[in-house]
Amino acid sequence: MAKQGLPRLLLYKRDASPPSCAVMMLGDMLGLNFEYREPDLLNRGHKSEEFKKINPMGTIPVLQDGDFIVSESHAIMKYLLNQYGGSARERLYPSEPRQQAAVDQCLFFNAGVLFNRLMAVTLPTLFHGLPGPSAQQLADIEEAYSVVEAYLKDNKYIAGDRLTIADLSLGTTVSAAQAILEINKDKTLRRTKKG
Repeated sequence: MAKQGLPRLLLYKRDASPPSCAVMMLGDMLGLNFEYREPDLLNRGHKSEEFKKINPMGTIPVLQDGDFIVSESHAIMKYLLNQYGGSARERLYPSEPRQQAAVDQCLFFNAGVLFNRLMAVTLPTLFHGLPGPSAQQLADIEEAYSVVEAYLKDNKYIAGDRLTIADLSLGTTVSAAQAILEINKDKTLRRTKKG
């Protein structure tokens, strides 16, 4: 439920987009009031001249807060926490340098590795009609999963002992990636039994 007195924020998103889902989850946790716009990705609406005036990268999600526009889900989440997070900000994105570095490390891994490996499979399949993943692409995703497992090995959550925006980001990406390659249940079950 949206909190009274907060501005209406405009979010360009798609429900099937893991980064969009992470931003929407955070918005829900913070009680933010979003108005949604959904560019038609299959018809390349996100690459139109009109959309690129909003976001030159031509990607979603994009947040508009009044006359301020920010794109890239991790930047959006940090902005939302800094601007509207209140007491949740410290919990979801800690200011203590080592804890924050652990969260950032996971966010950068998500943006630079895991999400890119997911997109390496889905973009050619959706937009160019190419066949599904190659053996190498599956191996790359499996390798990324092993990094996620390593982060979780000694932690209750991805970046430590509490839920952070890193969990939202990686959780939505892993969830989408499982449509391509399921996580090894034996590894996951062993970790769950420990925690």
